[in-house]
Amino acid sequence: MLKIPKSVEYALLALRYIDKNSNECCISAKEISDRENIPYELLSKILQKLVKNKIIISQMGNKGGYIVNNQLTNYSLFDIINALEQKIQLTDCFVEKPTINDCARFENCCLRNPLSKIQDKLEIMFKQTNLAEII
Repeated sequence: MLKIPKSVEYALLALRYIDKNSNECCISAKEISDRENIPYELLSKILQKLVKNKIIISQMGNKGGYIVNNQLTNYSLFDIINALEQKIQLTDCFVEKPTINDCARFENCCLRNPLSKIQDKLEIMFKQTNLAEII
């Protein structure tokens, strides 16, 4: 079953919270964690990756925290997935260099090629879906 990783879900929740609540001030990771019920340590790592990929900006100090770098329409769902170094794949054989360990049918699979076309369409859809549509 196709499923978005929890880290991507948490990133989307955090981005939504930051976007809705950062009118004139930064939002702390602790506030997001408490309000969205996201484990603080995991959220901190997610936010660091979003900062590294320039999706959000981190500001240090007493009133520090996070703000969205640009309008959310500038980023796609694919950008978030990549920023968090995640992959969304239909089957186990769509790893970067699949082997028989990924799927016992790998060498004689009749579904891999047709499913790869669907995988490509999913990737296009993720690239075309901007964050503003989600949050």
